[in-house]
Amino acid sequence: MNKVVCIGESLIDFMPTGDDLTFAAKAGGAPSNVCACIAKLGGVGCYLGKLSEDIFSRFLLKNMQKWGVNTDYTIIDKRYQTALAFVSHDENGDREFNFYRKESCDLMLNKDEIPEKILSSGDILHFCSVGLVESPSKYAHLRAIELAKANNCIVSFDVNVRERLWDNINYCVSTIKDFLTYADIVKVTDEELVLLTGEKDELKAVKDLFDITKNSKLLVVTKGSEGAIVYDRKMDSYFSKAADVKVVDTTGAGDCFIGCLLYKMNTGDANLTLDGIKAAMDFASLGCGVVIGKKGAVESMPTIADIENLKNKLA
Repeated sequence: MNKVVCIGESLIDFMPTGDDLTFAAKAGGAPSNVCACIAKLGGVGCYLGKLSEDIFSRFLLKNMQKWGVNTDYTIIDKRYQTALAFVSHDENGDREFNFYRKESCDLMLNKDEIPEKILSSGDILHFCSVGLVESPSKYAHLRAIELAKANNCIVSFDVNVRERLWDNINYCVSTIKDFLTYADIVKVTDEELVLLTGEKDELKAVKDLFDITKNSKLLVVTKGSEGAIVYDRKMDSYFSKAADVKVVDTTGAGDCFIGCLLYKMNTGDANLTLDGIKAAMDFASLGCGVVIGKKGAVESMPTIADIENLKNKLA
């Protein structure tokens, strides 16, 4: 089986446990969450990133290996510390992040540390915008994308904007637009779609985003409890409704959605056409239904059995 290589951050999400600033440490970071999702479903998810030797990175590495993530391409560098994110929630379960990430190990991944033969034809490279702030990590991403293109791999970009990590939102948007040109499949939230295009009308915004991406075949727009929709370049679309479940915690839901899609592509059950992604969209919606019913990101990622059980329950 081909593999999905996810490049970027792995960090600690400190989740609230009460009203007095008490928190519990959970494994997080969008690319490593996506890896865990793919691995728990039975695919091949490989984490390409840098960890420290501190207690937090040891915890992250242990968790990735516990869930079956391939860590052969994970670099350990004791010179830097692990990034931390403190998470709070509103009454709808939506999150707010407070990051502690100055010169953290994930940002120090160097382009020269990307293995020359990490990708083969048929593999998938996945990344997010968190690793694209001005740092060595940004140029490591460019190197990985260069290798992916040279080896005819699919490139996946989940925009995943975290505004607090950027000194300037305009620079954030311009950087994301630069990297969108490399992607074959793009996932954005409905809010990110407006941020990147300045257009509130969805169809107009999707057309504008396709003009920016230039090479992408599919654009996935997730809308939380309102479901998700995928467009192709002809502006044909397919809507997948969200699973009707009680929301406990939305952390990791977006990572689960793209993880489920990439898992289906990794196993050959989906492709970069509208007809070829429809069943995977519904599968991903059910996967998110599993995730939002639990606390934490990695721990809540679904297995095939979890998704089948929820499907039967909702039928």
